[in-house]
Amino acid sequence: MLDAGKLNEADRFYLKNFGIYNHKLDPDEFTVRVRVPAGRISVENLQVLHTHAKSVGAKIILTSRAQLELHGLDFKTALVTVDIIERMGMTSWQTFTDNFRNIVTDPLDGIADGSVFETYNLIMGMQKIFLKNPDFVGTLPRKFNTAISGSRTQNMSFFGNDLFFALAKKNEVYGFNLYAGGKNSETAQSLDIFAKYDEVVPLFHAVANIYRVEGPRHNRSKIRLFHMMERIGIDALRDKIANLNGKKLNRAGELQIHKGENSRMKRLKNGLFAHRYATRFGEPEDRQFKEIFDLCNAHGVQGIRIGCDQNFYIPNLPEEVAFRYSKDIYEGILACAGSKYCVYSLTDTKNAAADIDISKWRDLGITIGFSGCLKGCARHAFSDIGLVGIRTKLFVDKVERGVRLYLGAEYTHGKRVGRLILYSVPMRHLNDMIELVVDLFVQSGFKDFEDFSKEILNRHSEPALAFWLLLNFYRRHIAKRGELIALKSSKEEDEKSYFIHLLESLDEERNIVEHLRQEEEFLFRKAIAYLERICFADAFMVKSRI
Repeated sequence: MLDAGKLNEADRFYLKNFGIYNHKLDPDEFTVRVRVPAGRISVENLQVLHTHAKSVGAKIILTSRAQLELHGLDFKTALVTVDIIERMGMTSWQTFTDNFRNIVTDPLDGIADGSVFETYNLIMGMQKIFLKNPDFVGTLPRKFNTAISGSRTQNMSFFGNDLFFALAKKNEVYGFNLYAGGKNSETAQSLDIFAKYDEVVPLFHAVANIYRVEGPRHNRSKIRLFHMMERIGIDALRDKIANLNGKKLNRAGELQIHKGENSRMKRLKNGLFAHRYATRFGEPEDRQFKEIFDLCNAHGVQGIRIGCDQNFYIPNLPEEVAFRYSKDIYEGILACAGSKYCVYSLTDTKNAAADIDISKWRDLGITIGFSGCLKGCARHAFSDIGLVGIRTKLFVDKVERGVRLYLGAEYTHGKRVGRLILYSVPMRHLNDMIELVVDLFVQSGFKDFEDFSKEILNRHSEPALAFWLLLNFYRRHIAKRGELIALKSSKEEDEKSYFIHLLESLDEERNIVEHLRQEEEFLFRKAIAYLERICFADAFMVKSRI
């Protein structure tokens, strides 16, 4: 039995394999992560966990992989918590470090109108291969994320997973196309494999064994499945899968995924409805738990779902249901655990996200992913607007919070991730910058932000987009010029010359033009730096530097 007072670093690392993690800034405080396959949990088990958390002063949060975490435990209570979880028929095993993480799917898997397959049994079959299997406990080169969806409509992208079984159709038969190599900054690539329903688990088993045995281990920052594919090639990985699978693989079918509406309510196959119960970025309150339990008891609901959007989904309810405490004011924003719960985060993302004014874009279907670091737990590269927390001294004489801004993701079909456009936007200007991006989208006339990304943003280079955003920010907030400058859908061969001619035709901003004209190794660098100082430095700094 481990002694809390004598835990060494090896002990603490090994405990992660069993879902027990301590915050490095407070070695005596522990977190327990609960595996929730497919995000499904019984109302009874959720009540037990909630009651236990209250009794020991712990905080429950929902993760972006549809799991639960209990924060604020001492080591002894963490062990008791794990025992309670196991006695409920759930587990915390292999939820941290180098393991197969929680397998995710659509929150209304199998019950929504648009669901072709129920994937839950497949998820449990895949989980059976590795869960509590000594061959797979902490033995992978790195963590491994898996997703599967049998639904025609998607409200979030699963292409950031190491492995994704996406609904497809071939020769009038539904099945799954297999995509691999996704991660926080890369979209999964097609392996050109079509799997029928009963072929999914064997294919997963083959990939699991290949990665465990042959996955790279030389450099921890470059040993995901993506890096293995980069080294050996997609064709070689496909051949290895075929050899282990023991039979010929079918070529990919036609992808059946379509973008769904971000609706708070969806009709189910049984004629009833599922309602989304929104939390504050995965931080449910006691009164929310009580309202959920009372509602489930009143309508005989025995099981609820947790979505990768950090919200609860309550099925089998009537169409009209009144929620008093659902936090719909935060819809559209995904925020990672943040510095309040995670040592890697540079920002309290949940509080920062709560300060974002969504009033202008809440009905436009825009998504924001707000990650506290480049690990990307809030899927910032798979959102319309991606934010990553930073600390900076670029614009004032003290360290201040800010974000990096990502745009251009075409995520529904896994075409491309968002690109880093602005390296540093101070938090004090974040709402103004988001409002500007939204207004430029609205001005474009496109109805969907992904179309705006495809047809406008992604036809231009990152430096040109950075300059364009800063120029419009300057015109609106500094020069007070009014109208925004739109981008054309066609890329200019010489983007700098295009902007020089544009500004000269307006007979404006001669200083900006002078900076654009300067020869430099990196396009737009001097003009961007000049605009950043004008837009983001305080009054004193502007006077002293310009």
